[in-house]
Amino acid sequence: MDKSLTTVLVTSSTTVREVLDCFKATSDDLLLLDQNSVIAQPHLELLTDYPRSASVALVATQKNGDTFVHQNRVASASSQSHKVTLGNRNFAGALRISQNQREHVISALEGAIDSRLPGNAIDLSLVALTRARVQVDAADLWAAPYARSADNSVRESVKSELNNLNLGQLRLKMANRANDGFYSVFFLRKFSKLLTWLAVRVKATPNQVTLISFAIGLYSAFCFTKGSFSQTLLGAVLLQISIIVDCVDGELARYTRKFSKLGAWLDAVTDRVKEYMVFLGLAIGAEKSGEDLWVPALVMMLIQTFRHLSDYNFARTVKLRAESQFLTPVDYAADFDGIVPTEREPKGRLRYWLGKIIQFPIGERWLVISTSAVIGGASFTFTVMPILAAISALVVYRGRIIRTLKMEKEPSRGILISAQQDSLILKLKFIKRFDWLEPSLLRAVETLLLLWIFIINEQINTVNFIVIFTIVFHHYDNLYRSLQNERKPIWLSRLGLFIEGRLLLSGIAAFGEWNLSYIAWYFSLLFLLTSSLQWVLSHRANKVR
Repeated sequence: MDKSLTTVLVTSSTTVREVLDCFKATSDDLLLLDQNSVIAQPHLELLTDYPRSASVALVATQKNGDTFVHQNRVASASSQSHKVTLGNRNFAGALRISQNQREHVISALEGAIDSRLPGNAIDLSLVALTRARVQVDAADLWAAPYARSADNSVRESVKSELNNLNLGQLRLKMANRANDGFYSVFFLRKFSKLLTWLAVRVKATPNQVTLISFAIGLYSAFCFTKGSFSQTLLGAVLLQISIIVDCVDGELARYTRKFSKLGAWLDAVTDRVKEYMVFLGLAIGAEKSGEDLWVPALVMMLIQTFRHLSDYNFARTVKLRAESQFLTPVDYAADFDGIVPTEREPKGRLRYWLGKIIQFPIGERWLVISTSAVIGGASFTFTVMPILAAISALVVYRGRIIRTLKMEKEPSRGILISAQQDSLILKLKFIKRFDWLEPSLLRAVETLLLLWIFIINEQINTVNFIVIFTIVFHHYDNLYRSLQNERKPIWLSRLGLFIEGRLLLSGIAAFGEWNLSYIAWYFSLLFLLTSSLQWVLSHRANKVR
């Protein structure tokens, strides 16, 4: 349990005034527990052992429930004196109030005290926070029963069920992501959870597992460079093993509750490096049999880069815009909670999983790479992959364009987009509400121009691939930093020459028949080594906040 945490058991006689006094009397976060709640320890740990920067409430999925959660945030809550317009969760009676929000929390609770409305103190506190628009994250309770009832027989029945549970297995089940892609959920994670259990027993760390997966993925790429059927088959098998192991690091982090910015960054960037090194390996292997597949390999890397950047930026932009809808406080004593329901067609199970598959996530992509390479070699892989990627993009971007057209015309605010521009001149301000596409479009301009320069100079080889790959890595680095509300140090950006400088340098080198190896080495040392070391050294001891 987090040592900087004060726990208060809320009874029927507890008042909001007492809650406020406890919060003001300490510098620790305040954990409120309803005396009528029975909660499994692993679920309670979602509030006590996970790093939190905002307040958080424990909730359980429930149609027409007493709480409304939107974008993983509690947007509305109920009490004896308050109702929700639209409920999709039930509050489990456990609330952690963050000292990071101290001034806003105190103001919200004082407003509740002044209103003198009747109700359970923990419910009234949650209502006060949500209506004052203090951020309260939602921690979902699942995979085990819980109770929040004044009926002692109900509580005792749930206690009996929980006593018969294997808590280790429950933690393992909770660590296993249920919202992943189809292939990951129904195949990969069936194996990964066994390895996760083993990793727990040998006391491995999530970062160690990430590096093991990375090493296996790189060796898979090396096998593809050989070009023979046996080595291609081995590479395909190792690629699948790599992604299974890659599932373990996240599961292990959730199981052991060991999270860090370094771990999140390491997991993300190594996935990209592994995938693009496999493209490189396939192109090298094909070259040994007389096939020139450098352009398809580069194009596939650029397609995936465009998709990845837009996927992350669209998701985060939607989240930021959704949160902006809940910035206006609602009167604590009002009947209406300020939530305007929107009618949405419920997704059936088949439609849900088809939607997951059509997004062409990493599990499905790596399955296609492995199977196509074994069946028809690299040329078949670079034929099938672009077709499937194009179909996926057509469906996905159609939906995103429709959703974006319904957004406000103003661009999103914050550093998410600006931190990724990496340009001295190019600013795509005209796209406004489509600003989530800006980083992808800028990357497309840069990388396609580089590819054109190399093509017309007939210089497509391993060196050219490395040049473009290092630049792509640089942009991923900017992306992952921006997702954590950070920017790359200005000195690193300047040394990276920005889009304009890199294009000028590469153009002069290509048309001047310079040795591009020097540029490849420079970008590799700067983007892959120096920038990565800077990130690692600055975050090695920091927890996710």
